[in-house]
Amino acid sequence: MGLLALPALWSGRDGSTVIQLMIQAVERIVRLDICYAHVPLLPDASPVDTLRLREAEAASDVRRGWQTAIDAWRSMPIGTRAVVQATPAGPQRMVRLSMGYNAGQGSVWFGAADPSFPSVTDLAFLRAATSLAATGLQAARATHEREEASRAKDEFLAMLGHELRNPLAPITTALGLMRRHRGGTSDKYHDIIERQVAHLSRLVEDLLDVSRITRGSIELNMEPVRIGSVLSRAIEAASPLVEQRAQTLSMNVSDDGALISGDVTRLTQVFGNLLNNAAKYTDVGGRIHVEAAATAIEIVVSISDNGAGISDELMPRLFTIFEQGRTTIDRAKGGLGIGLALVKNLVELHGGRVTAKSGGAGKGSTVTVALPIAPYAAAAAEPTQPAHSFPDGHGVRVLLVDDNEDGLLSMEAFLVDVGFDVATANTPETALAVAAKFSPACAVLDIGLPGMDGYQLGEALQRQQSANPLRLFALTGYGQVEDRRRSSDAGFERHFVKPVALTELVEALGWNDGRG
Repeated sequence: MGLLALPALWSGRDGSTVIQLMIQAVERIVRLDICYAHVPLLPDASPVDTLRLREAEAASDVRRGWQTAIDAWRSMPIGTRAVVQATPAGPQRMVRLSMGYNAGQGSVWFGAADPSFPSVTDLAFLRAATSLAATGLQAARATHEREEASRAKDEFLAMLGHELRNPLAPITTALGLMRRHRGGTSDKYHDIIERQVAHLSRLVEDLLDVSRITRGSIELNMEPVRIGSVLSRAIEAASPLVEQRAQTLSMNVSDDGALISGDVTRLTQVFGNLLNNAAKYTDVGGRIHVEAAATAIEIVVSISDNGAGISDELMPRLFTIFEQGRTTIDRAKGGLGIGLALVKNLVELHGGRVTAKSGGAGKGSTVTVALPIAPYAAAAAEPTQPAHSFPDGHGVRVLLVDDNEDGLLSMEAFLVDVGFDVATANTPETALAVAAKFSPACAVLDIGLPGMDGYQLGEALQRQQSANPLRLFALTGYGQVEDRRRSSDAGFERHFVKPVALTELVEALGWNDGRG
């Protein structure tokens, strides 16, 4: 193995592997009787501590017989001058070389009984090999630190999402209850609050989605779909902002019946983000046009506006996370600068591409998304739009458990209002006591409960209610893939993320209630 090949061998390897490869390379070139390495790798990990005798790892019983000699070696100075040391194998000429800038970063001892060891050539090779390995160790440590920082960031974002969703949930529920009490109507102040809560919810989801994509943990539910259906959903989602800014939105779809294979929810998110961007960066009274057409191999969707345009300076970084272009102190456009980065990632996950063009600042822009046409398949039936009124709860007994008092009270009021018989608890202990008397048909549980989490509470409730099968539903601020998997494993029928779509929750609770 050539010396220069070493860095290529340990690229992407952990520190322990780097040291093993370095020792094996040295043993192929330099005749050694002993090689001992003691190298701390990471603050919370045990150091690499290995003794090799004549190119073989020393067994643990052999190693014990060498411990006195090893203790003596550790007092040797770092350097290229050989020091004769007594060992169980007789006198050995030993040199100690550092695996970093000082002894605290670890050392490797090389030894041989040969009186000519180490030769000038031996020393040159040993120093070069340990120097390269030290560089590899630093790279491995840096990789570990990046992974730890990424893990800490993911944990922070998951907790941030949970903490932001918790206050959003009772606000959303209270708004739904207010609208219901007004016969489905609302005033302009109610509409303002609904729009801003929806906007905040989207910001939270976008932030968490970027984290999921960078970790490769996002899951797509692929199915054949017509682009017109996706665009209609996206336009419906973006229409409040378009209407608020008195803009004209037009659409022309000529897809010739072609289908794409995609996740409807995620594609709606893609085009919803693009339409919201167009509306935000186009003046009041401006124009937005959506054009979709099919070629032999793909469907191309363009969203054009006569708004602020894209500067030459911003264009190369347009799809980079946290880029927003020039932001003035009034932050009039809002957002976190992650929408287009999310669009790019989601489109690429669908095998497509996204590009943008503009005549420059103040000259409008066009963002184009190209998605591959799916092999021939029937499009999924369009889901029936739910009626604005909520299904009747028919007196189904529901146990509601949440340690967020506002969330608990607002959801209780809403479920009672639509016809459910509801009992509440804000601790697991209270929930078990209430359930013993109430005998619920369904339990809607928060996951982040004190003492006993929602998964454990669900299992305890099912054991308690074994004579009458209990349907479990999670209603929580935790929405990661792992959270949903744990809910499923614990026997939960559905995993709802706060703030929940109220109609969806009511329908889930009312289904299979024995009345149809």
